[in-house]
Amino acid sequence: MNASQGDFPSFSGLFDQELPPRQVFRLTEQRLARRRAHAPDLRGAVAEALQVALGRTPATPGCLAAGQAIADAVEAHGAAFAPGREPAYHDRHHQADAVIAMGWLAGTARRMGLLVPPAAAAAVLAMAAHDLLHDGSAGAPGRLEARSAAAAADLGRQAGLDEVAIATMRRVILATDIGRPAAAKAADDLLCRLGQEADLFGSLTPGLGWSLGEALARERRELGVTAAPPVDSFAGRLGWLCNLRQPTRAGEALGLAVAEADQIAAFSESVRGLGLTAATPDQAAAALDALPRNEARERYLAALKAVSGE
Repeated sequence: MNASQGDFPSFSGLFDQELPPRQVFRLTEQRLARRRAHAPDLRGAVAEALQVALGRTPATPGCLAAGQAIADAVEAHGAAFAPGREPAYHDRHHQADAVIAMGWLAGTARRMGLLVPPAAAAAVLAMAAHDLLHDGSAGAPGRLEARSAAAAADLGRQAGLDEVAIATMRRVILATDIGRPAAAKAADDLLCRLGQEADLFGSLTPGLGWSLGEALARERRELGVTAAPPVDSFAGRLGWLCNLRQPTRAGEALGLAVAEADQIAAFSESVRGLGLTAATPDQAAAALDALPRNEARERYLAALKAVSGE
């Protein structure tokens, strides 16, 4: 067992206990944070995600071989950067986070009768490859996703993965492009939606998510890309939270809906005592951004504990 996993209960066991979504989500954040305390382990992440996604159904030889090949390609790409030059956000840890999250989401959807095992397995492989060859750049919408999908398809074929799984994997990867037109997003099926949720899962967590927002801001600044408001500001995070899609049923079971609601509600709660009466979340975010960073963060995290009942 990987050192980052040894002190955490099996994810399937969380459902055996029928824990409420808010508590499940807290435990998932702990799991991701503990994995990040160690070197990224793409092979371990893929193996764990496939096990959770498939339950008692064994993965096919082609699926196992493709998963290992994709994990090794992601690892090799990340290791090829000069020390300290791997993208701050789109690094190996992010890709491990996404594949682990897809294991949780796909496994939950399968238990609900919404996914068959082959689709769940292909979804895991898709998230393992969704940022393959990402170099931290931006460029035309969909360019990086198309490159990842093409590389993943080649690796899948070489490993003996069937063409149905390859097509599914490609479709899910392409759906992680946030710049797609609204019409394309409206046509997304469950697998594509799960891919989007897995991609953003770590960023939605209240503790780890803030550090990931700061990493994304650094990555963009290195490219000379600026946003108003910045993604690592309170206003930027609030805007992002308010524009997330309604979670899938699997996402709701894992706590995505309550996590979004709690974090939005915490904005108004966090500025009590600052002379703001019945502040809207937008007003609260502006007030927090005007405070010293550490004070604002402490206020917000304390408010989040209050609204979530911790």
